[in-house]
Amino acid sequence: MNGQPPADSTQRFIETLPIFQGLSSREKSTLTAILTTRVYKPGAILCREGDRAFTFFILARGTVEVFKELPGGKREKLGQLTDGSMIGQVSLIDGKPRSATVQARTQAVCLECTRDDFERMFTAGSPFAFKILDQIVIHLTKRLRDANHQLYNLYSRPTETLLKLHAACLNIERTLNDTHDSSDGANVYHVSE
Repeated sequence: MNGQPPADSTQRFIETLPIFQGLSSREKSTLTAILTTRVYKPGAILCREGDRAFTFFILARGTVEVFKELPGGKREKLGQLTDGSMIGQVSLIDGKPRSATVQARTQAVCLECTRDDFERMFTAGSPFAFKILDQIVIHLTKRLRDANHQLYNLYSRPTETLLKLHAACLNIERTLNDTHDSSDGANVYHVSE
């Protein structure tokens, strides 16, 4: 992480991001005092899967990638987020550990809000808190619709699904055989030396 830019840059991002449109000057000033601007270098981790969640982010500028951690130190890319995206907002609702790792692909400028500050804004009836909750509902609804669509595609065409699974199994078998054959060849080569 590079660190924190001056507060005037937080004000500048608040003025330009769509999520803050419609807020009064007073509300924007309050946000300037609450939100912290952080700059992450390419490759920096914003949050790691499994960590406790104390903050959420609004990506003001840059690109980040979202990964699911897999056994053996591997990871699967779930997606990519750009300007205006929220990161870690679900933890505001359930307080559970992070469900994915988020890593800066480019330099990323984020506005960060702690869960405690968000709860204070929500209790005070801040329009910003309600806008964030609205965005969370929209985000979760989209994910639910996408999951329903994927399940429909999976189960509505069982023959097609089975053929895809069969092809994937054959590819895995070929890869394993190729790996096994090349290691056998290496063993034969060493034996014949």
